[in-house]
Amino acid sequence: MTAAPAVEAALRALFPAGVAVAAQRIGRADPALLWPEEQLAVAGAVPRRLAEFAAGRTAARRVLATLGQPPAALPMGPDRAALWPAGLSGSIAHDADLAVAVGRWGAPLGVDLEPDAPLEAELWPVFCSPDELRRLDGDTGRLVRQVFCAKEAVFKAQGPDARAMFGFDALTVTLAEGAFNAQFRASVGAFRAGQVLSGRLALVDGVILAGVAW
Repeated sequence: MTAAPAVEAALRALFPAGVAVAAQRIGRADPALLWPEEQLAVAGAVPRRLAEFAAGRTAARRVLATLGQPPAALPMGPDRAALWPAGLSGSIAHDADLAVAVGRWGAPLGVDLEPDAPLEAELWPVFCSPDELRRLDGDTGRLVRQVFCAKEAVFKAQGPDARAMFGFDALTVTLAEGAFNAQFRASVGAFRAGQVLSGRLALVDGVILAGVAW
Protein backbone atom coordinates (compact mmCIF):
# COMPACT_ATOMS: atom_id res chain seq x y z
CA MET A 1 0.00 0.00 0.00
CA THR A 2 1.15 3.52 -0.73
CA ALA A 3 2.26 5.70 2.15
CA ALA A 4 2.02 8.89 0.11
CA PRO A 5 -1.63 9.66 -0.69
CA ALA A 6 -0.98 13.40 -0.89
CA VAL A 7 1.71 12.81 -3.51
CA GLU A 8 -0.60 10.61 -5.55
CA ALA A 9 -3.33 13.25 -5.43
CA ALA A 10 -0.86 15.89 -6.59
CA LEU A 11 0.32 13.61 -9.41
CA ARG A 12 -3.22 13.15 -10.65
CA ALA A 13 -3.64 16.92 -10.83
CA LEU A 14 -0.52 17.25 -12.99
CA PHE A 15 -1.84 15.07 -15.81
CA PRO A 16 -4.94 14.88 -18.02
CA ALA A 17 -7.67 12.27 -17.70
CA GLY A 18 -6.59 8.79 -18.69
CA VAL A 19 -3.20 8.95 -16.97
CA ALA A 20 -2.71 6.47 -14.13
CA VAL A 21 -0.38 7.41 -11.27
CA ALA A 22 1.20 5.70 -8.25
CA ALA A 23 3.58 6.61 -5.44
CA GLN A 24 5.57 4.12 -3.40
CA ARG A 25 7.73 4.64 -0.32
CA ILE A 26 11.14 3.17 -1.06
CA GLY A 27 11.49 1.57 2.36
CA ARG A 28 8.31 -0.43 1.80
CA ALA A 29 9.28 -1.94 -1.56
CA ASP A 30 10.31 -5.59 -1.68
CA PRO A 31 13.19 -6.32 -4.09
CA ALA A 32 12.19 -10.00 -4.02
CA LEU A 33 9.16 -9.08 -6.14
CA LEU A 34 11.28 -7.97 -9.09
CA TRP A 35 10.85 -10.04 -12.23
CA PRO A 36 13.87 -11.92 -13.63
CA GLU A 37 14.20 -9.48 -16.55
CA GLU A 38 14.32 -6.60 -14.07
CA GLN A 39 16.81 -8.29 -11.76
CA LEU A 40 19.33 -8.26 -14.61
CA ALA A 41 19.33 -4.46 -14.52
CA VAL A 42 20.35 -4.33 -10.86
CA ALA A 43 22.56 -7.39 -10.60
CA GLY A 44 25.28 -6.53 -8.13
CA ALA A 45 23.66 -3.22 -7.16
CA VAL A 46 24.11 -1.85 -3.65
CA PRO A 47 21.07 -2.27 -1.38
CA ARG A 48 20.08 1.38 -1.74
CA ARG A 49 19.93 1.21 -5.54
CA LEU A 50 18.08 -2.09 -5.37
CA ALA A 51 15.45 -0.57 -3.07
CA GLU A 52 14.97 2.45 -5.35
CA PHE A 53 14.60 0.27 -8.41
CA ALA A 54 12.13 -2.06 -6.67
CA ALA A 55 10.01 0.85 -5.48
CA GLY A 56 9.83 2.28 -8.99
CA ARG A 57 8.79 -1.05 -10.52
CA THR A 58 6.25 -1.59 -7.73
CA ALA A 59 4.69 1.80 -8.51
CA ALA A 60 4.76 1.06 -12.24
CA ARG A 61 2.89 -2.22 -11.78
CA ARG A 62 0.24 -0.39 -9.79
CA VAL A 63 -0.08 1.92 -12.80
CA LEU A 64 -0.51 -1.11 -15.07
CA ALA A 65 -3.24 -2.45 -12.80
CA THR A 66 -5.08 0.88 -12.86
CA LEU A 67 -4.97 0.75 -16.66
CA GLY A 68 -6.51 -2.71 -16.59
CA GLN A 69 -3.33 -4.53 -17.52
CA PRO A 70 -1.91 -7.69 -15.96
CA PRO A 71 1.37 -7.51 -14.05
CA ALA A 72 4.36 -7.43 -16.38
CA ALA A 73 8.12 -7.04 -16.29
CA LEU A 74 9.49 -3.58 -17.06
CA PRO A 75 13.11 -4.25 -18.00
CA MET A 76 15.65 -1.49 -18.47
CA GLY A 77 16.33 -0.24 -22.00
CA PRO A 78 19.69 0.82 -23.43
CA ASP A 79 19.20 4.37 -22.12
CA ARG A 80 18.21 3.05 -18.66
CA ALA A 81 14.53 3.98 -19.11
CA ALA A 82 11.91 1.34 -18.32
CA LEU A 83 10.48 -0.57 -21.29
CA TRP A 84 6.69 -0.53 -20.99
CA PRO A 85 4.29 -3.01 -22.65
CA ALA A 86 3.42 -2.26 -26.29
CA GLY A 87 0.98 0.60 -26.72
CA LEU A 88 1.65 2.06 -23.28
CA SER A 89 3.73 5.11 -22.42
CA GLY A 90 5.10 5.54 -18.94
CA SER A 91 7.66 7.26 -16.77
CA ILE A 92 9.27 6.50 -13.41
CA ALA A 93 11.17 8.79 -11.02
CA HIS A 94 12.43 8.68 -7.47
CA ASP A 95 14.20 10.71 -4.82
CA ALA A 96 15.75 9.45 -1.59
CA ASP A 97 12.49 8.30 -0.01
CA LEU A 98 9.81 8.01 -2.66
CA ALA A 99 9.27 6.55 -6.13
CA VAL A 100 6.51 7.64 -8.51
CA ALA A 101 5.22 6.26 -11.80
CA VAL A 102 2.75 7.48 -14.40
CA GLY A 103 1.38 5.80 -17.50
CA ARG A 104 -1.29 5.87 -20.19
CA TRP A 105 -2.21 4.48 -23.57
CA GLY A 106 -0.75 6.52 -26.41
CA ALA A 107 1.52 9.55 -26.51
CA PRO A 108 4.66 9.91 -24.37
CA LEU A 109 4.62 11.53 -20.96
CA GLY A 110 7.25 12.29 -18.37
CA VAL A 111 7.45 12.74 -14.62
CA ASP A 112 10.21 13.82 -12.28
CA LEU A 113 10.57 14.07 -8.53
CA GLU A 114 13.06 16.16 -6.57
CA PRO A 115 13.39 17.28 -2.95
CA ASP A 116 12.00 20.75 -2.38
CA ALA A 117 15.35 22.11 -1.23
CA PRO A 118 17.65 24.76 -2.70
CA LEU A 119 20.47 23.74 -5.00
CA GLU A 120 23.92 25.06 -4.23
CA ALA A 121 24.80 28.23 -6.16
CA GLU A 122 27.72 26.57 -7.93
CA LEU A 123 25.24 24.21 -9.63
CA TRP A 124 22.91 26.90 -10.96
CA PRO A 125 24.82 27.43 -14.23
CA VAL A 126 24.77 23.67 -14.87
CA PHE A 127 20.99 23.56 -15.09
CA CYS A 128 20.05 27.13 -16.10
CA SER A 129 21.26 29.56 -18.72
CA PRO A 130 22.00 33.17 -17.68
CA ASP A 131 18.65 34.22 -19.20
CA GLU A 132 16.79 31.54 -17.23
CA LEU A 133 18.49 32.64 -14.02
CA ARG A 134 17.59 36.29 -14.63
CA ARG A 135 13.91 35.37 -14.96
CA LEU A 136 13.75 33.63 -11.59
CA ASP A 137 12.04 35.75 -8.96
CA GLY A 138 12.26 34.44 -5.41
CA ASP A 139 14.32 31.78 -3.68
CA THR A 140 16.74 31.17 -6.55
CA GLY A 141 18.12 27.89 -5.23
CA ARG A 142 14.68 26.34 -4.90
CA LEU A 143 13.54 27.75 -8.24
CA VAL A 144 16.60 26.34 -10.01
CA ARG A 145 15.65 22.96 -8.55
CA GLN A 146 12.18 23.38 -10.08
CA VAL A 147 13.71 24.20 -13.47
CA PHE A 148 15.90 21.11 -13.19
CA CYS A 149 12.86 18.98 -12.29
CA ALA A 150 10.91 20.36 -15.26
CA LYS A 151 13.76 19.64 -17.69
CA GLU A 152 14.08 16.10 -16.40
CA ALA A 153 10.33 15.50 -16.91
CA VAL A 154 10.60 16.80 -20.49
CA PHE A 155 13.58 14.55 -21.17
CA LYS A 156 11.59 11.53 -20.00
CA ALA A 157 8.60 12.42 -22.22
CA GLN A 158 10.07 10.58 -25.20
CA GLY A 159 8.74 7.54 -27.00
CA PRO A 160 10.90 4.39 -27.13
CA ASP A 161 11.48 4.73 -30.88
CA ALA A 162 12.63 8.35 -30.83
CA ARG A 163 14.63 8.74 -27.65
CA ALA A 164 17.60 11.09 -27.77
CA MET A 165 20.17 12.18 -25.24
CA PHE A 166 20.42 15.94 -24.77
CA GLY A 167 21.75 18.37 -22.22
CA PHE A 168 20.05 20.97 -20.07
CA ASP A 169 21.03 23.68 -22.56
CA ALA A 170 18.86 22.12 -25.30
CA LEU A 171 15.74 23.76 -23.89
CA THR A 172 14.70 26.86 -22.00
CA VAL A 173 12.20 26.60 -19.15
CA THR A 174 9.98 29.43 -17.97
CA LEU A 175 8.26 28.88 -14.63
CA ALA A 176 4.73 30.01 -13.86
CA GLU A 177 2.43 29.43 -10.91
CA GLY A 178 2.11 25.66 -10.74
CA ALA A 179 3.23 25.27 -14.35
CA PHE A 180 6.06 25.73 -16.81
CA ASN A 181 6.80 26.07 -20.52
CA ALA A 182 9.80 24.35 -22.07
CA GLN A 183 11.01 25.60 -25.45
CA PHE A 184 13.58 23.68 -27.45
CA ARG A 185 16.56 25.62 -28.72
CA ALA A 186 17.56 22.86 -31.14
CA SER A 187 16.00 19.81 -32.77
CA VAL A 188 16.68 16.61 -30.82
CA GLY A 189 14.95 13.26 -31.23
CA ALA A 190 11.24 13.84 -31.83
CA PHE A 191 11.48 17.44 -30.59
CA ARG A 192 11.92 20.32 -33.02
CA ALA A 193 13.68 23.65 -32.55
CA GLY A 194 11.18 26.21 -31.29
CA GLN A 195 8.74 23.56 -30.08
CA VAL A 196 7.11 24.37 -26.74
CA LEU A 197 5.89 21.76 -24.28
CA SER A 198 3.71 22.86 -21.38
CA GLY A 199 3.90 21.06 -18.08
CA ARG A 200 2.75 21.36 -14.51
CA LEU A 201 4.52 21.58 -11.16
CA ALA A 202 3.42 20.74 -7.63
CA LEU A 203 5.06 21.16 -4.23
CA VAL A 204 3.80 18.58 -1.74
CA ASP A 205 5.17 16.69 1.27
CA GLY A 206 8.60 18.26 0.86
CA VAL A 207 9.04 17.29 -2.79
CA ILE A 208 8.75 18.89 -6.23
CA LEU A 209 6.71 17.03 -8.83
CA ALA A 210 6.91 17.90 -12.53
CA GLY A 211 4.74 16.36 -15.22
CA VAL A 212 4.56 16.64 -19.01
CA ALA A 213 2.09 14.97 -21.35
CA TRP A 214 2.16 15.56 -25.10
